Amino acid sequence: MAKITYVRDGQDNKSQLIIDGDKVEATDYGVSSNIHAIQWNGSSGEIEYNDGTPNATITDISSFDFVTKHATEKQAIADAEAKVESDRIANRTYAEKRQDEYPSIGEQLDDIYHNGIDGWKTTIKAVKDKYPKS
Repeated sequence: MAKITYVRDGQDNKSQLIIDGDKVEATDYGVSSNIHAIQWNGSSGEIEYNDGTPNATITDISSFDFVTKHATEKQAIADAEAKVESDRIANRTYAEKRQDEYPSIGEQLDDIYHNGIDGWKTTIKAVKDKYPKS
């Protein structure tokens, strides 16, 4: 079973969940507000409280469902990052799109050497036609 560390920051009420070294920060994992940290070594663990309650040893962590919550949070982060990238790509100007697709200067010079100016113009025109000025 996974090694799990859950820690709640008392100042901004953010939580960190680390499963086998993979960290995700979120605001809520559904853990009671009087719990500061949970450590799980794969077969047993400990709950640390922030209200003076003595630490408790645990032999089962399944009720917290951290693995599922961690996977859901990581997927939400990945989806958000993918949307940002998709929006960035969709909002690029024609010049940025052309710049990404033009061959490097070295490749263009090689094209001129092997295919002449007309061959080079054909290569460049294909990119210009694909991304016309708007």
